[in-house]
Amino acid sequence: MTSVRTLVVDDEKPARMRLLELLRRQPDIDVLTASDGQEAVEMVRRIAPQLLFLDVQMPRLDGFGVLRQLGSDELPVTIMVTAYDKYAMQAFDAHAIDYLLKPFSDQRFERAIARARKQLNSDQGKAVAEELSAASEERHSVDARSGYLERLVLKSNGCITFLDVNDVDWVEAAGVYVYVHVGAKRHLYRSSVTLLVQRLDPQRFVRIHRSAAVNTSRIRELRSLSHGDYSLILKDGTELTLSRVFRSQIEGWLRQSI
Repeated sequence: MTSVRTLVVDDEKPARMRLLELLRRQPDIDVLTASDGQEAVEMVRRIAPQLLFLDVQMPRLDGFGVLRQLGSDELPVTIMVTAYDKYAMQAFDAHAIDYLLKPFSDQRFERAIARARKQLNSDQGKAVAEELSAASEERHSVDARSGYLERLVLKSNGCITFLDVNDVDWVEAAGVYVYVHVGAKRHLYRSSVTLLVQRLDPQRFVRIHRSAAVNTSRIRELRSLSHGDYSLILKDGTELTLSRVFRSQIEGWLRQSI
């Protein structure tokens, strides 16, 4: 069963705990929390949640401020949570899928989560269809000898750009999409990390984490951390976590490189 990555954002601990209690009854929910708006923006960009429960009134940056700071390609399915019904219309104008008015019942929460699941399933179905379409367009970008992708087809605002995979520094999961990092820029691409890595040359790209893969030519150093963990430092200074689960893949690449 695939987990739904979920972020709960509320500056009041009792409110966070209430949502955590309800979400933990769901068998497929993987939930994290944030206590203010700025932390929420940082976590959305770091973990790319698929579902967001977002309080409206918070210090530093309120819920609507969080949504304004995030780009349209970064926004997860969002349920606004507040003690004031005056924000209801504003919540829907901000493209929230639902609106929970505190204090809400278990039954009201269940209706909201059901609506969110319906949206998530719709988004995933659309993503699969777009991925198949992109794969069709990319058949001419596959090296005939190796069978691996040589170029990625990036579609944005009606434009199609062809990106040489040699130019990619690393790849990061973003919900049902991935971010392709090229220097200081990142591009949204219609694929999961798993599917994309399967289509890339394993001598060139190595999975280092459940949510990341790296171009081996960009690795500058492998740095030991505590408890047997490691981090990868890229040539531009980017530091990425090496998961223990994927450590063997880096070790295999090192054996072939030495």
